[in-house]
Amino acid sequence: MAEAAPLSEPLPPAPAALAGDAGAPRAGLYGGTVAEAGFASLQGDYAATTLQRLLMEKKWHFVSLATPDFIFSIAIVDAGYLSSGFCAVFDRGARRLLIDDNPVLPPLCATVSEHPADGGSARLVGPGITARIERSGGRILVSARWRQAAVDLSLDARRAPPPITAIAPVGDKGRFDLTQKTVLIPAEGEVRAANVRFAVQSAFAGHDFTHGYLARETAWRWAFASGRAGSRLVAFNFSEGFLQGAGENAVWFEGEPRPAGKVSFTFDGDAPLSPWHIRSADGAVDLVFQPEGYRAQSIDLKLISSKYLQPFGVFSGKVNGVEIDRLAGICEDHAARW
Repeated sequence: MAEAAPLSEPLPPAPAALAGDAGAPRAGLYGGTVAEAGFASLQGDYAATTLQRLLMEKKWHFVSLATPDFIFSIAIVDAGYLSSGFCAVFDRGARRLLIDDNPVLPPLCATVSEHPADGGSARLVGPGITARIERSGGRILVSARWRQAAVDLSLDARRAPPPITAIAPVGDKGRFDLTQKTVLIPAEGEVRAANVRFAVQSAFAGHDFTHGYLARETAWRWAFASGRAGSRLVAFNFSEGFLQGAGENAVWFEGEPRPAGKVSFTFDGDAPLSPWHIRSADGAVDLVFQPEGYRAQSIDLKLISSKYLQPFGVFSGKVNGVEIDRLAGICEDHAARW
């Protein structure tokens, strides 16, 4: 395995509170979590009315898990005037999507707290759906009965490396996003999809908490993975087209998150199983993502729309001089009008 190149400087610690003295979000890319992440103390351009919040505020919790046998992802989304989420289970051996459900529901069906740390939770209810992602005592508990799927997972965030927190503009004045990404979370439990049972032991999960006043037109490309690269524990979070400023791009080597700078994504959106290329301008990130399968959804209700592609697959290449060989993870290509 190639030796790692010199790492960039460590990330500054996350601020204690989202809002600064002038009431604006403290923009930046940080290590750790924001203890007071609520929006109530925002002022000036960021002091939204009740109607404005209903239209532009979005919150979600997302959990993903990759093992040699399957890849799992679940999300609970509070989009203000509607609720949504998804549950997907991809069988890597059979190259088959066992579960893929992405409902659009009335607003009261989802509740997502403003807190990314302990006490933060999300809940979704709907026809055949009862799902919860809850942080308690240093653990993230994922429990869902989602039509033909049953999920019971315990993620030990106390044994995970420090998360990153990105606070950044996302469009016009007053629009911004706060996101916290936690990686390499030891996971135990079980995922059942139809008649297939997957035991989860000695696996690693990732958690994404996002809360923002998002732009009417929002789009991103995203790549995420965490696991072992040879003898190393490695994780990365890369995105393009969403957050401005310092963004949210980071890599974790042996427990330390470091900034990765801007990256570019190249792929053929009309050929979902074709390779993706993810590169940074300085060459430190040079990855090929090979999809094994994917889930996709297009919704066009005129006033709101969503075109979404989430392939499941493996990353190979180099990150900061470390060789990555078939590290399982996910990518996303999403464009929304909401």
